[in-house]
Amino acid sequence: MSKIAADTTGIEGGDFPRLQARYRRQWWIWFAGCAVLTLVGVLVGEMYGIGMAVLSLVVLPVVSVQLSKKLSQYYKREIVPQFVGRFCDEGRYVPEAGIDEEVFRASNLFGTPPDRYATEDLIEGRVGKTVFRFAEVHAQERRTTHTKNGTRTTWVDIFRGFFFVADFNKHFQGQTTLVPNFWGSKWLAGKQRVQLENPELMKEFLVCSTDQTEARYILTPGLMERIMKLWSRYPEQLSISFTGSCIIVARSCATDHYEASIWRPLERCTERDIEAVRGLAAIVEELNMNSRIWTKE
Repeated sequence: MSKIAADTTGIEGGDFPRLQARYRRQWWIWFAGCAVLTLVGVLVGEMYGIGMAVLSLVVLPVVSVQLSKKLSQYYKREIVPQFVGRFCDEGRYVPEAGIDEEVFRASNLFGTPPDRYATEDLIEGRVGKTVFRFAEVHAQERRTTHTKNGTRTTWVDIFRGFFFVADFNKHFQGQTTLVPNFWGSKWLAGKQRVQLENPELMKEFLVCSTDQTEARYILTPGLMERIMKLWSRYPEQLSISFTGSCIIVARSCATDHYEASIWRPLERCTERDIEAVRGLAAIVEELNMNSRIWTKE
């Protein structure tokens, strides 16, 4: 049976239910304390009561986040490794590692280099003959605005989601990229646009390359069809780069994964994260990377 189709049941919760119950009790203790202080504030004076109620609205969410972070440490250490190996061989999960910023920049999938870059939750393994790795990435651009009241700095997302890197078994002489063909993307192409004989792909992607001949050699009719099938699963979320000897797939996603919550049942946490790992590992087979129609020089 393919690793991609492996069963997703049977995750052992270990101490997760006990820890979750303990942290919930701690939250309710904080809630009770805030409620008592609010009541005392009301008895002392209306303004004191309002002040304590506002303070409670600030404190309780912070307490919930901090307790969930504690639970997430156990989840990452004990739960996530159980299902990583189900979808690939030699699977390994390293929560504190990620994709190097140099790899992100070298992909040339985004027109702006990041001023702030964060990555975590590295998963690496092998499906068939293809070695891959992916992690969560959050890249941001700093924008500074000068006004009469001073300087204001804001952070704008360049990319947030999963960054997938796999061996393509071929050394590329140039670089070929596919980015979603939205109204402002044309400036990325310059004079490097590639026209391909797949109208559906050309409608959804802006294809650019530093080597037109190589781009057409890489993007065979079969590969373009498989890319469009992958696109149908993640519409408007994919950017693809053929760089060095790797294929890079950036899948935008605003949701943090591999995080637990004191309020979310374990089954909901694992269901979400198993689907993410399964879907990303499946890219190897969906793009037929194990066919090995090329050989490295």
